Amino acid sequence: MEVEKREAEVIEKAIQAWRAEGVIDEVAAQKLTKHVRVKDSNANVLSLYAFISAVSCGLLAFGALVMDEKWIELLRRRFGFSEILVGVCFAIITLLFVYFSKKRIKKNVYSPAANETFNITIILSLIVTLAYFGRSIGYQNGNYAPLLLVAASAFGIAAWYLRSQLLWATMLVALAGWWGAQTYYWSGDADYVMGMNYPLRFTIFGVSLVLASFAVQHIKALQHFAKVTQVIAWVLFLTAAWTLSIFGNNGSFEEWQRIRQGKFWFWAMSFSLMLIGLIFYAFRKRDDFLRDVCLVFFLLNIYTRYFEYFWDKTNKGLFFAILAFSFWGVGRMAERWRKKQLENATKETQEE
Repeated sequence: MEVEKREAEVIEKAIQAWRAEGVIDEVAAQKLTKHVRVKDSNANVLSLYAFISAVSCGLLAFGALVMDEKWIELLRRRFGFSEILVGVCFAIITLLFVYFSKKRIKKNVYSPAANETFNITIILSLIVTLAYFGRSIGYQNGNYAPLLLVAASAFGIAAWYLRSQLLWATMLVALAGWWGAQTYYWSGDADYVMGMNYPLRFTIFGVSLVLASFAVQHIKALQHFAKVTQVIAWVLFLTAAWTLSIFGNNGSFEEWQRIRQGKFWFWAMSFSLMLIGLIFYAFRKRDDFLRDVCLVFFLLNIYTRYFEYFWDKTNKGLFFAILAFSFWGVGRMAERWRKKQLENATKETQEE
């Protein structure tokens, strides 16, 4: 049953009240909740596009006014402020933004997009805070990793306090930046760390993030962030693994150019087999996101392999014709499978 967002919230509250009063049990409550779907409306789409535009303009304004640091530096030198003092001032501003964001969330419960848009001010203000703190200590002789770890921790705490998925996503991106900076510092400007190049390092980091996303689903205080953690973890892992399938565990771009692409067959085959396994796993678990993102990377993998091995050796039209018929066949199989699933779901609903 498709209903408007406000109606869905009323129905959900009613179901929870019935469960609390013992009118229905937990199993019945879950079944009722499962059959209620929120209907998309033009107003929702319009508001989403408006907020995306607001975010874009806000980022451009921030870049023009703050990131070039001209006006901040002008004020700092005019009044003789130290860099640490500027950092403290922006830290206070960040805390004020967190306070106002909390008030907004309590007041505008049904405006999550607007609330998340306001949280961008927290991200930008915190970035300036840490940038000036870092400048005041000289970035520890070029080691940006500790600062990025502090940023990730701050974003994580703010995300948990405000239940903000945007701040949580920013924390995960900051963690990825920390890993890259930390492993670079460990390498001492060399190509490898513990025998691993950048793609392999980030593939391992992606695996760790995917495992963490499964753990988040079972931690009650963090379950609100389960979906965004899953999305970022899989995208980061698959992007790193795709890059690894191209470059292998090669240290430098110059070295990679001197090696024939056929030498990296092991990495390409491993990535292809992994994608096939993940697609079957996603279908069995009915994980729509994992299924879709793996299919996208599977297509990307096929195009990548074609450009690597067959671009100069096969007829382009013939290759893409075979590819088109192959995907048409896969699409037909998927349609039949989906039709069967819908028929089974309808039968289960009728029996209930």
